[in-house]
Amino acid sequence: MKRNILTHEQLESLTTPRLLAYKNSLLKCNEGPHWDEDGPGWDKQCPEWQEHYKLVKEILANRPHIDKK
Repeated sequence: MKRNILTHEQLESLTTPRLLAYKNSLLKCNEGPHWDEDGPGWDKQCPEWQEHYKLVKEILANRPHIDKK
């Protein structure tokens, strides 16, 4: 699955539900140090993935909580 890597500004402009969906798509990256040929080449051990995931979580932390539908 091809994953687009969004910039900080793009992440800020997403709605909260869309940002949550983006966070979930990041969680679909490989666990180990195997390159995802269809994606950006990230795995969860990669420092770039960890920083990007941390950024998404920081943005979400500043958003109001939304209830599940």
